Amino acid sequence: MVSLELEKGPPPSLPNPMLVTDSVHGGVFESCYQGFHATGDAERDLAQMTALCGPPNSMKPVTAVIRGRQAHQEAIARFTFKGEMGRCYRIFSASDSGVKDMDMAMLDPDKNVVGHDTNEDAFPMLNPDGPFCLTRPGVYTVLVSVEKGAGSYALQVWGF
Repeated sequence: MVSLELEKGPPPSLPNPMLVTDSVHGGVFESCYQGFHATGDAERDLAQMTALCGPPNSMKPVTAVIRGRQAHQEAIARFTFKGEMGRCYRIFSASDSGVKDMDMAMLDPDKNVVGHDTNEDAFPMLNPDGPFCLTRPGVYTVLVSVEKGAGSYALQVWGF
Protein backbone atom coordinates (compact mmCIF):
# COMPACT_ATOMS: atom_id res chain seq x y z
CA MET A 1 0.00 0.00 0.00
CA VAL A 2 1.48 3.34 -1.03
CA SER A 3 -0.21 6.71 -0.78
CA LEU A 4 1.12 10.19 -1.45
CA GLU A 5 -0.11 13.49 -0.04
CA LEU A 6 1.26 16.93 0.75
CA GLU A 7 1.45 18.40 4.22
CA LYS A 8 1.75 22.04 5.19
CA GLY A 9 3.74 23.28 8.15
CA PRO A 10 6.94 22.21 9.86
CA PRO A 11 8.04 18.59 10.11
CA PRO A 12 7.22 16.67 13.28
CA SER A 13 9.55 16.84 16.26
CA LEU A 14 12.56 14.52 16.34
CA PRO A 15 12.99 11.23 17.31
CA ASN A 16 12.46 8.46 19.70
CA PRO A 17 15.01 6.15 18.05
CA MET A 18 14.15 3.17 20.25
CA LEU A 19 10.95 2.43 18.37
CA VAL A 20 12.87 0.43 15.76
CA THR A 21 15.85 -1.82 16.29
CA ASP A 22 19.26 -1.11 14.86
CA SER A 23 20.76 -4.58 14.85
CA VAL A 24 21.98 -4.69 11.24
CA HIS A 25 24.56 -1.99 10.50
CA GLY A 26 27.96 -1.37 8.96
CA GLY A 27 29.86 -3.59 6.56
CA VAL A 28 28.40 -3.85 3.07
CA PHE A 29 25.31 -1.93 4.23
CA GLU A 30 27.52 1.09 4.80
CA SER A 31 30.09 0.65 2.05
CA CYS A 32 27.71 -0.26 -0.81
CA TYR A 33 27.02 3.32 -1.87
CA GLN A 34 30.69 4.38 -1.93
CA GLY A 35 30.71 3.57 -5.65
CA PHE A 36 27.63 5.74 -6.28
CA HIS A 37 28.14 8.61 -8.76
CA ALA A 38 25.23 11.03 -9.13
CA THR A 39 24.26 11.86 -12.72
CA GLY A 40 21.56 14.41 -11.87
CA ASP A 41 18.80 12.16 -13.27
CA ALA A 42 16.62 11.08 -10.33
CA GLU A 43 15.40 7.77 -11.73
CA ARG A 44 18.77 6.74 -13.15
CA ASP A 45 20.49 7.61 -9.86
CA LEU A 46 17.89 5.73 -7.81
CA ALA A 47 18.37 2.66 -10.04
CA GLN A 48 22.15 2.91 -9.58
CA MET A 49 21.87 3.24 -5.79
CA THR A 50 19.42 0.37 -5.39
CA ALA A 51 21.56 -1.86 -7.64
CA LEU A 52 24.63 -1.11 -5.50
CA CYS A 53 22.93 -1.51 -2.12
CA GLY A 54 19.86 -3.70 -2.60
CA PRO A 55 20.78 -7.14 -3.98
CA PRO A 56 24.28 -7.22 -2.40
CA ASN A 57 22.50 -6.96 0.97
CA SER A 58 19.77 -9.50 0.07
CA MET A 59 17.20 -6.68 -0.19
CA LYS A 60 14.31 -6.52 -2.63
CA PRO A 61 11.86 -3.74 -3.59
CA VAL A 62 8.91 -3.42 -1.21
CA THR A 63 7.19 -0.52 -2.97
CA ALA A 64 7.06 0.74 -6.52
CA VAL A 65 9.25 3.72 -7.34
CA ILE A 66 7.59 6.88 -5.99
CA ARG A 67 8.09 9.99 -8.12
CA GLY A 68 7.55 13.56 -7.06
CA ARG A 69 8.46 17.13 -7.81
CA GLN A 70 9.07 19.78 -5.20
CA ALA A 71 10.68 23.17 -4.55
CA HIS A 72 12.16 24.28 -1.24
CA GLN A 73 9.21 26.53 -0.34
CA GLU A 74 6.58 23.84 -1.02
CA ALA A 75 4.82 21.54 1.44
CA ILE A 76 6.40 18.35 2.71
CA ALA A 77 5.37 15.28 0.70
CA ARG A 78 4.33 12.09 2.51
CA PHE A 79 3.86 8.50 1.47
CA THR A 80 3.06 5.41 3.48
CA PHE A 81 3.95 1.75 3.38
CA LYS A 82 2.90 -1.21 5.49
CA GLY A 83 5.80 -2.38 7.63
CA GLU A 84 5.94 -5.90 9.02
CA MET A 85 7.32 -6.78 12.44
CA GLY A 86 10.75 -8.38 12.22
CA ARG A 87 11.39 -7.21 8.65
CA CYS A 88 14.18 -4.78 7.88
CA TYR A 89 13.85 -1.85 5.48
CA ARG A 90 15.87 0.83 3.80
CA ILE A 91 14.57 3.83 1.86
CA PHE A 92 16.62 4.93 -1.13
CA SER A 93 16.10 8.23 -2.94
CA ALA A 94 17.66 10.49 -5.53
CA SER A 95 16.78 13.79 -7.13
CA ASP A 96 17.60 15.61 -10.32
CA SER A 97 20.33 18.22 -10.64
CA GLY A 98 18.00 21.12 -9.68
CA VAL A 99 17.69 19.81 -6.12
CA LYS A 100 20.69 20.68 -3.94
CA ASP A 101 19.44 19.27 -0.62
CA MET A 102 16.59 16.83 -0.06
CA ASP A 103 15.69 15.49 3.37
CA MET A 104 13.69 12.46 4.45
CA ALA A 105 12.26 11.27 7.74
CA MET A 106 10.23 8.24 8.74
CA LEU A 107 7.33 8.16 11.19
CA ASP A 108 6.09 5.07 12.99
CA PRO A 109 2.36 4.20 13.16
CA ASP A 110 1.97 6.60 16.12
CA LYS A 111 3.60 9.43 14.10
CA ASN A 112 6.86 9.41 16.15
CA VAL A 113 10.02 10.13 14.14
CA VAL A 114 12.09 6.93 13.99
CA GLY A 115 14.63 7.91 11.34
CA HIS A 116 15.76 11.07 9.60
CA ASP A 117 18.36 12.27 7.13
CA THR A 118 21.05 14.61 8.41
CA ASN A 119 23.21 14.97 5.31
CA GLU A 120 23.07 17.96 2.99
CA ASP A 121 22.78 16.15 -0.32
CA ALA A 122 20.31 15.34 -3.07
CA PHE A 123 20.14 11.59 -2.49
CA PRO A 124 19.23 10.75 1.12
CA MET A 125 19.05 7.17 2.33
CA LEU A 126 17.34 5.94 5.48
CA ASN A 127 19.44 4.71 7.13
CA PRO A 128 22.90 5.39 5.65
CA ASP A 129 24.64 2.80 7.86
CA GLY A 130 22.11 0.00 7.46
CA PRO A 131 18.42 -0.92 7.46
CA PHE A 132 15.94 -0.28 10.22
CA CYS A 133 14.29 -3.42 11.56
CA LEU A 134 10.77 -3.07 12.87
CA THR A 135 9.71 -4.14 16.34
CA ARG A 136 6.04 -3.80 15.46
CA PRO A 137 3.86 -3.86 12.35
CA GLY A 138 1.83 -0.98 10.98
CA VAL A 139 1.63 1.87 8.53
CA TYR A 140 4.88 3.84 8.41
CA THR A 141 5.11 7.28 6.81
CA VAL A 142 8.01 8.71 4.86
CA LEU A 143 8.32 12.51 4.71
CA VAL A 144 10.18 14.18 1.84
CA SER A 145 11.28 17.81 1.88
CA VAL A 146 13.38 19.68 -0.64
CA GLU A 147 15.43 22.09 1.47
CA LYS A 148 17.43 23.73 -1.33
CA GLY A 149 16.57 24.01 -5.01
CA ALA A 150 13.70 22.51 -6.96
CA GLY A 151 13.10 19.52 -9.19
CA SER A 152 12.05 15.91 -9.46
CA TYR A 153 12.88 13.07 -7.13
CA ALA A 154 12.39 9.32 -7.00
CA LEU A 155 12.42 7.02 -3.99
CA GLN A 156 11.74 3.42 -3.13
CA VAL A 157 11.48 1.21 -0.03
CA TRP A 158 13.54 -1.99 -0.09
CA GLY A 159 13.55 -4.74 2.51
CA PHE A 160 14.32 -8.27 3.61
